[in-house]
Amino acid sequence: MSIVSCKPTITRKELEGVLDCLINEDLLTGTTVKLFEGQASRHTGIKYALAVNSLTAAYHLAFKALEIAPGDEIIIPSYFDIAPLSAADLIGATPVLVDIEQGALAPSTSQIKEKITEKTKAIVFGHTFGFLTPLEELAELGVPIVEDISHAIGGTLENDAPVGGGGAIAVASFAASMVITTGNGGMALTRNSRLYARMKELRGNGGGEHLHFDYCMTDFQGAMGISQLARLEGFIYRRREIARSYYDALKLTPHKAPYHYSEQFVYQSFPIIFDAPADKVEKYWKKNSIEVFHPVETPLHRYLGAAGHDYPHSDRASRKVYGLPIFPTLTRREIDKITTLLARFI
Repeated sequence: MSIVSCKPTITRKELEGVLDCLINEDLLTGTTVKLFEGQASRHTGIKYALAVNSLTAAYHLAFKALEIAPGDEIIIPSYFDIAPLSAADLIGATPVLVDIEQGALAPSTSQIKEKITEKTKAIVFGHTFGFLTPLEELAELGVPIVEDISHAIGGTLENDAPVGGGGAIAVASFAASMVITTGNGGMALTRNSRLYARMKELRGNGGGEHLHFDYCMTDFQGAMGISQLARLEGFIYRRREIARSYYDALKLTPHKAPYHYSEQFVYQSFPIIFDAPADKVEKYWKKNSIEVFHPVETPLHRYLGAAGHDYPHSDRASRKVYGLPIFPTLTRREIDKITTLLARFI
């Protein structure tokens, strides 16, 4: 029995929604996408939602709406998705990378503060792998935050506020490995009507009086997103169930997870640091037909040719942090196999 690292949860409901759009020839951005945007807005508590065709597109629109120009600086964690780095390159902005904090998967506020200059126009911050971080201290720095909720959509913070409202703009990916999926695609969300109007104008939707990008989501992707959102609470509940099983198994080993278990975390991935050489780790899990992977295999500083010793914690995490399979359709038998093997891996 081979177990893959991640798998989207697609049911007949998603297929029926997509098929209805195809039968009705609803292939562009129409009423179904608008309905998806409205439901995403209600789930996150953020008034304006704009569906797009990728996470990079969402970042690009966010940076443009914030009027970031060539030469302006954007602070981005090095242990992160490549999308904001790509979007910064599209507008000619200067990415200023920051290392993650030792023993964590994100930079601290003090680390970010040290990177701020008069050219800083935005800070990118994400809830990596679904581990939620309040952004009040970061917001006090006075720089617009682009909050990535790709791994954490549907989560709530300690004050019961839905994740996503801590910055000027929130962005999300709906790629196949995310908490919910539309096959690909993404979204930008904001409470600011001016930022929303600018992003909507730039996204395009066929025609229009202004130059724009072709960043629209299709209606059949929106149909899939509607079905996925309807089951988001169940998805998260299931991910937490699986995570609890893994934490119990870890108690029997020298290996560790970066954070303790929490009912607030979403667990888009289950990161683990194995107390063993890489070749032993990979041989063990491959022999037992279970796919483990590096969630961030290439930290962003490597794309810029920067030395690993300048970002030691990000560099180490890219090599030492593995992800165990965690997705809602894992069977009890598969979970038992993974936990048994995890407990035996000494």
